[in-house]
Amino acid sequence: MTAVVAPVRTAWSARGWAIYLGWIVITVDGSALNLALPRIAEDLHAQVGGISWVVDAYTLPLASLLLLGGSLGDRIGAERLFRIGAIGFAVASVACALSPSLGLLIACRAAQGVFAALLLPMVLALVGKSFDNPGHRSTAVNLMTVFGGAGMAVGPILGGLLTDTAGWRSVFWLTAPIAIAAAVLVGAADHRRNRQNHPRFDLAGQFTGTAGLVAVVGALIEAGRDTSPVLVWMLLLTGVVLLAAFALVEHRAQAPMLPLGVFRTPGFPGAVLGGFAFQFGAYGLQFFLALYLQAAWSASALMGGLLLASFAVGTVLAGVFANPYLLLRGTRQMILLGSGGAVAGTLLLLGATTSERWWVLVIADFLIGAGTAIYSTALNKTASTALGTSSAGLASGVYNTSRQVGQSVGIAVLGTLAALADARAGFIVAIVLVTSCAIAIAATELRSRPAPVS
Repeated sequence: MTAVVAPVRTAWSARGWAIYLGWIVITVDGSALNLALPRIAEDLHAQVGGISWVVDAYTLPLASLLLLGGSLGDRIGAERLFRIGAIGFAVASVACALSPSLGLLIACRAAQGVFAALLLPMVLALVGKSFDNPGHRSTAVNLMTVFGGAGMAVGPILGGLLTDTAGWRSVFWLTAPIAIAAAVLVGAADHRRNRQNHPRFDLAGQFTGTAGLVAVVGALIEAGRDTSPVLVWMLLLTGVVLLAAFALVEHRAQAPMLPLGVFRTPGFPGAVLGGFAFQFGAYGLQFFLALYLQAAWSASALMGGLLLASFAVGTVLAGVFANPYLLLRGTRQMILLGSGGAVAGTLLLLGATTSERWWVLVIADFLIGAGTAIYSTALNKTASTALGTSSAGLASGVYNTSRQVGQSVGIAVLGTLAALADARAGFIVAIVLVTSCAIAIAATELRSRPAPVS
């Protein structure tokens, strides 16, 4: 059989731009929407608990279906699934913009989450599959950080500006053309790597894992409302039982959706745990601050976006100036240096006691953004290559599941703290939790074996 020679791609090729735009879609959607939440709540007459579902209705299917998306991408082709996810995401974004009620908006956000679960794991999987040259691959991983940070920088500003001028619905129109452009640029599949005989889907594992995650995160969300404690504990217990059943099913299954042996691969478990802590701390903190600034400091949506933009500015500058050099020195040093910078930033944030000390918040969020840009790039690189190209979808699915579960739990926990009557107490507890996440990332790396320079 004649071999098919794949084109040599650089990090700046059309495929590269598709990857970056797919990444931007996810980051812009979350960062722009945070500043619009109070206006959505006002227009649609939603309470704090209800408005949190605008975020969590998206996060729950995203976090729960990433494993399925990663596995499906290894079967039908990463390019094909990327295109399906991007187009579906664009259609769901338009539906969100046209939603006349909170219930319909939440349903459309859930649809966004489903398609994002197909798109997101393919973004990282395509990095490992598309760039054979290690230098090109490292550049592509770092550019994901840069463009993601740029999306986060522009997202809050555009979100606040659009919300204050054209209304919150315009925020959802923002991501649709970006997703369509990504779908067009991704190109054709590399047939050398998609013609494999894959086993059937692990339906039992998918059901128990998905239901368990939904129950646990749902319990955390309900804990922040005026909900019966009995319901909260029932959901939490149900989730724990289902996740335990998921582990048992995967251990015994002949064709598990998540082979537990992948966690014995050097570097991969640390990347997965780091992804959870990263998303809980970094993105959970931005969600918390978006609510805190408007509630405690009486900041407008646009002013809140401007104050929080320093996080993304730090991300972009670290990606442009620090990461190209640090990638040559290895991922271990990047994780330790980046987590140290994030800890310094969160501790400095405690000095932002009043709105008059806004400059402290700006500097602190800049340091947090720079630190997370450094260590998250190292985590992304490890996760995209640890299991090899044939299982790139699975690796990306596991890693991104950990990240999105971390974000979901972070939003649930930190969103509850933002709603406390004692705003300062909630602020301090939130900072303690976020600082602990950065420390945990460094501790996990210190316990692992030194990673080779690559």
